[in-house]
Amino acid sequence: MRGKAILLVFVCTIFSALGQLFYKFSSGAFEFNIFSLISNYNLILGLFFYFLGALLLILALKNEELSKVYPFISLTFIWVFILGVIILGEVVNPFKVAGTLVIIGGVSSIARG
Repeated sequence: MRGKAILLVFVCTIFSALGQLFYKFSSGAFEFNIFSLISNYNLILGLFFYFLGALLLILALKNEELSKVYPFISLTFIWVFILGVIILGEVVNPFKVAGTLVIIGGVSSIARG
């Protein structure tokens, strides 16, 4: 995979993880009515970050194969794990660490192939 596509999808995963973080922040005030939805700034920020991530993914896909680019999206799980621990105080356990290492190994294998 070319360096530009890797960089684009890498940044895409960071934006997607930030989107998830802001979705979590928005969940405390989430109500399913139009006024609540448009005034929930954390939800709007989450959607914005997801939108930016989607744009970067589309740019990465422009000149690369889907089967090479898309597995990198799994890096989002790693960023969400890190953000959850650092910002939300979520607990690290051996299963989460093992899963993270498996994801890193899988992405590394695909990047070489």
